[in-house]
Order: sequence, then C-alpha cells, then structure tokens
Amino acid sequence: MDHRFIDEHAVAERYVANGLEPEDRTAFESHFPGCQECTDRVLLAQMFGKPLSRPARFVAQFELWQLIVIFGVAAILLLAFPTGYFLWQLWSLSGGR
Repeated sequence: MDHRFIDEHAVAERYVANGLEPEDRTAFESHFPGCQECTDRVLLAQMFGKPLSRPARFVAQFELWQLIVIFGVAAILLLAFPTGYFLWQLWSLSGGR
C-alpha cells in the first residue's frame, strides 16, 4: 500500500472509522506500524475523528524548517515588491537622476 493511495482514499481515517474492506484493512495494518507518517495520521484521525483537509495534507508534507523558509521568502517578496515599486516611483518623480 503506497502513500498516494492512502492519501487519495483517506485510508487512515476510514481505518479508524472501521470503513475499510477486509483486504484493505489487512494491507494497511501491515503497513502503518512501520510508517511514522501513517501512524501520525491514525492518531490524528482518532483524536479529531475526521480526515485532514487538502490544504492541511499539503502543509503536513513539509518539515518545520521548510515551512519557515517558504513563508519567509513569501513575506520578503510581499514586502520587497511594493517597497521597490514605491522607491521607483519616487525616483521617477524626481526626474530619474
């Protein structure tokens, strides 16, 4: 059983809700004890009782340091472009010298 199938079919969540076919249940039970990601999904499903949304699954695939870099770059870009545009406008108004 691969992670793409597990994600697309909400296998961990269906496992907790006893909604898997017997062969899928057996395959998942042999997979998830050795897989930290799937173990975490089962624990989350037990705690919250509902599948993760698509954005949450997207964010969950990154490490914390990667998220910090992504959001840091986005923040810099969001600040740099308006500031650069403002300075360019000031320079243009002053005659461009």
